[in-house]
Amino acid sequence: MQDFLFKKMRNTLFGLLIPLLFLACADAEKGKKEESTTAVDQQSETKITPMVEGKPERLVVVKDSLLKEINQAIRKSLNQPELYIRRASVYERFGDASSAEEDLNRAYTIDSTNLSVLIAHSDYYLRRGELSPSLAYLKQARYYHPEAASVYLKMGELYLIGKDNRKSLQNADLAIKYDMYNAQAYFLKGFNFLEMGDTTRAVSSFQTTVEQDPEHFEAYMQLGLLNSIKGDSIAIDYFENALEVEPKNKEAMYGIAMFQQENEMYNEALKTYHEILEYHPNFREAHYNLGYVHMYYLQLYRQASLHFSDAIEVDPNYYQAYYNRGYCFELLGDVNNAIKDYQQSLAIEPSYDLAAKGISRVKDGV
Repeated sequence: MQDFLFKKMRNTLFGLLIPLLFLACADAEKGKKEESTTAVDQQSETKITPMVEGKPERLVVVKDSLLKEINQAIRKSLNQPELYIRRASVYERFGDASSAEEDLNRAYTIDSTNLSVLIAHSDYYLRRGELSPSLAYLKQARYYHPEAASVYLKMGELYLIGKDNRKSLQNADLAIKYDMYNAQAYFLKGFNFLEMGDTTRAVSSFQTTVEQDPEHFEAYMQLGLLNSIKGDSIAIDYFENALEVEPKNKEAMYGIAMFQQENEMYNEALKTYHEILEYHPNFREAHYNLGYVHMYYLQLYRQASLHFSDAIEVDPNYYQAYYNRGYCFELLGDVNNAIKDYQQSLAIEPSYDLAAKGISRVKDGV
């Protein structure tokens, strides 16, 4: 379950927490940006992707190869529960839930007290979104393995998913009791404090996380984001630490660029956005923010419109980019193209009020 949860946290990190940075910075500019729209309006949805992707023929070959190896091992040792867990994982990866459950049950029949077996069951049900049976297996694991830090960590993660911060923190503390150097337990505490609005203790927990694990990418990111909200330049140091762990990571680079942008370091921000695009040419937010910096801060409307066009090329449904390109056209006196872009923005998102106001504003001025 640990891998599942922290992968989920990783996937939502950019979608959920970077907008907090935008929101905090936007408050200082409130009222100044009414006609234009920033990336705060563009919180990305978490997408669930298949566990295995590729051409069907290739996937069949991979699956058969993996199963052949495990089946040979099982024939030699029928009573090894770990082998059935391995095979269940393969079945699940390739979408065969029925066979996966059969193998998990076989492993449980062989040894219902085995820690790996109980955790495998818990993780399986968590991935299916079934929290109650997932928790039930963890409680069983706790009964047989009362000093296993991993069990309390997983229970804490599960309670975090269930929005029970008190129980999540209790289990994180128990994980630390039995393993005081457990970096993930401190990270779990930080996430709970963050959800509870206690940023001071969140920062403290994330700092302890990186002390225990100097390569903990997510903790560096959290520290970067939280310090960005405060406008503290140490945020850049934390993002750079994250980049040492994962070079060229777009979220970490984007965090640096956003800090630079919102703290009037415009040339540095432009340089960082261009650097992002060298490694991630289809990162739409980098194209968009290049447009935004040129439009709002530098008043270079023609150049800004080109960057918004690049963002639209990456994502033809990027209605905010259509709007801001239209706003550039409006400021350049190109009324026809302004109206076209405002209309396209509304066609994609009919409830987008700024585009409707843009059309009215332009028509009233004609």
